Order: sequence, then structure tokens, then C-alpha cells
Amino acid sequence: MLMQVRTLMAAITLLVLAVRGLTVATFVMVACVGLLSWLVSRQVDRIVRRLLDHPLLVALDLCLGFAVLAVCGPSGPFFLSTVATAAAAGLLYRWPGMLIVSVVQIAGYFVTFAVPHADVGTFEALAGQPAYYPLVGFAGVALRRLFEEQAAAEDARVAAEGMAAAAEERARLAREMHDSLAKTLRGVALAASALPAWIRTAPERAEREAARLADAAETASREARGLLTDLRDATAAAPLPDAVRAACAAWSERTGVDVQADVAGDAGLPQRARHEVLAILGEALANVERHAGAAHVTVRLARAAGDVVLTVRDDGLGFRTAALDDYARAGRYGLVGLYERAERAGGTALVRSEPGEGTTLLVRVAAEPAGRGGADMPAEVS
Repeated sequence: MLMQVRTLMAAITLLVLAVRGLTVATFVMVACVGLLSWLVSRQVDRIVRRLLDHPLLVALDLCLGFAVLAVCGPSGPFFLSTVATAAAAGLLYRWPGMLIVSVVQIAGYFVTFAVPHADVGTFEALAGQPAYYPLVGFAGVALRRLFEEQAAAEDARVAAEGMAAAAEERARLAREMHDSLAKTLRGVALAASALPAWIRTAPERAEREAARLADAAETASREARGLLTDLRDATAAAPLPDAVRAACAAWSERTGVDVQADVAGDAGLPQRARHEVLAILGEALANVERHAGAAHVTVRLARAAGDVVLTVRDDGLGFRTAALDDYARAGRYGLVGLYERAERAGGTALVRSEPGEGTTLLVRVAAEPAGRGGADMPAEVS
């Protein structure tokens, strides 16, 4: 901004001198100051590093600036350009550098009086205007201190958020292990303990239970892999829309099933709800892969009436739905898990399916945390 002020003052100076009479040498000097200021404003990061490493470069700028001031006079608009340099010195060099630059500027200012000017004898020209250099330099130092305090506060905030996120992630993984993997393994253990009795008394029932046991073991394996994948998830910090697109693309590439992803860019969620929605999507796609025999899947993520709505629709075999309690008693925890995840996210889940007509999963979650707003709202299976 300071360099843009200098560029503007150089342009105004050229207009004023054009009225009074502009020589080629003066035009070249003022144009050089304006061009230099413009370049610095466009390449701040690169040029500021060089100014910090080589402070003598500022001396060259001061010499050029006061050469122009000697031609234009201390009462002209170019004086503001030299004041902007004092502010920049405060920002760059703190107190020591700012004081040195201010002293050099005051000395250079009085040297310009070697060229006669109409306002040489005024109090403002002799005392008022030179005082601007240290005052504005002090403002630059204060501004730098403010920037440094803001940067320190931002670093502290980021560190605190990182620690909070790490704690939340540990709690989430513990909750995931308890709610999914531990429950599944407990069910496997109970089924395995009852299997010998079924073998003796009802071989056909034992065969069915053994198949369910194998399916539950596969579910436990998949849940364990999911937890390990979460630990290495490169999209953990990505916005929900980007993560949904990435999950759909990866699943489609792995399974060869066509996935049409219609994702709204503004469908964001808080971190915890975001994770649950992504887990629901992963479970839904896994069910399509294992059971649906679908050739095409449509995934839609949208904002609707203050909610984020995830829809997963396939053209597969479909199935005849039942009550959630029936699925739980039968040891089929997939739909139960979807309901529990939607509830934890503060939303609802709805599954529609008929044999031969495919399956549609609809999950609706409040875009903002709503306390217990959706915690008591049941899932529906129809």
C-alpha cells in the first residue's frame, strides 16, 4: 500500500510539473521513482527480502527521492512520497533502522533548501514537515509490532486447533472402534460360541450361522481396514465436496462401476458430521459392491433448506426392507450402522428399496451444529 501511495504521488507530481514546466531530467527522475514504487508493490515478497539483506539499497532510493524533492520543492505533492518511505523503514527495520532513515531524511530534506523555494522561511517548511519523518516512522514500527502480535496469536490459534483436532481424532477413533469394530467382534464371538450347539442339534441352522459368521468376520476386517485408512487419509482436511468427489472416483476406479457424482461446492459440514457423512458414503458404496450388482450409481451432495443432503442411488438388485430391529437381531448391522452414524451427525437416514428396483439412501444433516436437534430423530427404512 505504501508503495502504491508513492506511485500515486509520483503521477501527481508529473501532472503538477507539466503545468509549471517539465524538463527531461526531471521527468526521468520522477518516472524512475514511480516505476520503482510500482515494481516493489507488485513484487513485495522478493524485493523486501533484498532490502532486509541489503539496507544500503534504501540509501539509493533516498538519494533519488530527495533529488526529485529538490526540484519539486518541499511543499509539493512529492513530499508525501518521502514520508511513505519513512513508514516503510519502520515496517522493515524497527526502531534502529527507522531512526537512522529518519535522521538521513531530515538531513536530506534541509539539503533541498539549497534550491531556492518560495516557502523556505515558513514554520511549516522548516519544522512541521521534517517532524513527519520520525512520527510516520514510529507509526510504521507500531504497525509492524501489531502485525507480529497478530502473527503470534494466529500461530497460537493454529497450534491450539491442531491439538484440539488431534484430541478429537483420537476420541473419534476410540468411538469408531467401540461402535463398529468392537460390536462386530463381540457379535462374532457370541455366534462362534453358539455354533457347536447348532452343529449338534440343527446342522442346517449351523450352516446358515457359519455363513453369517464369515460375513461378520469380513465386516470386521473391512472396519479395521477403514480405521487404518482413516489414519492415512490424505483428504482428512479437505472440504466435504472435494472428499466426496475423491471417494466416488476412487471407488469407481477400483470396482469398475460407473459413478455419477453431482456435488454442490457449498455443501460443507463441521468436522465431526463431515466424517460421519463420509463414512456413510463409504458403507453405502461397499454395500453396492457386495450385494447390489449395480452397473450405475448416482451420488448427489446438495444444500437444501439449511441442511446438507447426501443421496446414493443404484440400479442394482434391490431388496425387501424390514425394521431396523429385525436387521440387528439377524446380525446384519450395515443399516443399523448407517442409522447410528446419521444420528451422531445430528441428522436422519432413509433407505428405500424394492427387489429389482435398486436402492436409494438419503441422509439429511443440519449444515450447522444443532445440539440435540437431530439426535432423537429416527431413521426410516421403507
